[in-house]
Amino acid sequence: MPSSSLAYIRTAAAEDVRVAIVLGTSLLLAMWFLARRLSKGGGVGRVFLSDLARVECLSTDRLMHKVVLPARQPNASKRLVLLVPGNPGVPGFYEPFMQRLHALGGRDCEIVGLSHTGHSLPWINDNAAFDLETQVVDKVAYIRKRIEKDPTVSLVLIGHSIGCHIALRLLDQFPTHVEKLVLIQPAVMHIRDTPRGQQMMPLFVHHQWVAYLAWPIAQLPTLVKKVLVALAVPPPEFHKAALGMCDHVVVLNCLKMAWHEMHELKDINHALVADHQHKIQFVFSRHDGWCPPAHVELLRRRYVHANHVVVSLPHAFMMAANGSDVMADLAHAWLNETQLAAKPPVDHVVAPPPRA
Repeated sequence: MPSSSLAYIRTAAAEDVRVAIVLGTSLLLAMWFLARRLSKGGGVGRVFLSDLARVECLSTDRLMHKVVLPARQPNASKRLVLLVPGNPGVPGFYEPFMQRLHALGGRDCEIVGLSHTGHSLPWINDNAAFDLETQVVDKVAYIRKRIEKDPTVSLVLIGHSIGCHIALRLLDQFPTHVEKLVLIQPAVMHIRDTPRGQQMMPLFVHHQWVAYLAWPIAQLPTLVKKVLVALAVPPPEFHKAALGMCDHVVVLNCLKMAWHEMHELKDINHALVADHQHKIQFVFSRHDGWCPPAHVELLRRRYVHANHVVVSLPHAFMMAANGSDVMADLAHAWLNETQLAAKPPVDHVVAPPPRA
């Protein structure tokens, strides 16, 4: 056989191998991607099964993810503490705070952290995107369900950031059932005009496009995402919550809700807060781009019969060393204060203790 023919055969065989490798690799990638789509995102099945007990069916035909710390003697306690998160509305970020508060109270009452719809396990609501009003409506539905189960329940509402606005909306709906409120770093009025609101507004305006930038991250293998989460969010207790945010649907929900916050939050409901100020503890941060000094001064001046505390913690207090403990200690002290009307308003500064 001529040497030229042998060379042709070797070249063709080599090309066939390369083609086979390319086709095989492409097929494997396509199968991997299809499997992820059919499972609605890698690892979703496992997460959903482990979190199934934390999902609440609502009268709004939507499902709510929640974190529950039950009372030691469920039938003996009538107090229900509800935590309404900020944005992102993922209750997992507040679990250390909830656990500390639960332990301080001797586990005598139930504490429930409510997610914002679409911010946690978004596939339970068909990966839809929801606005701020939906978050209020769903939490009203949850509370109404609890009151129907036990009309004598006493509610304590703890809100953080935009969760304070939602907590006040819940107070307006259930004024006789709400015993006390803790409003942590309250983003309750004109947040579009705050320093952070002005910085973040361009991001919120283009929220649909920005959310899809997270799509490639969602397609990464779970192990890679875990490494990225560990680098971005060092505290290990928040890794699961942060991993759940590696989803463009979650990012879309967070940004869409924020866009509505910018446009819908105007003046605080002054009549409501004035009537119930003796139930309210405001917890401000010394430096807070969402609740700047002008807002702090206005709230302190208007509601002199509320409890006012200033802390040296960032807006994302749970990420600070001992931040969850500091906030839980303050909330516990307020929730166990009895003579509200007889005491003058409290205004003091709390600095977090050093991490042991």
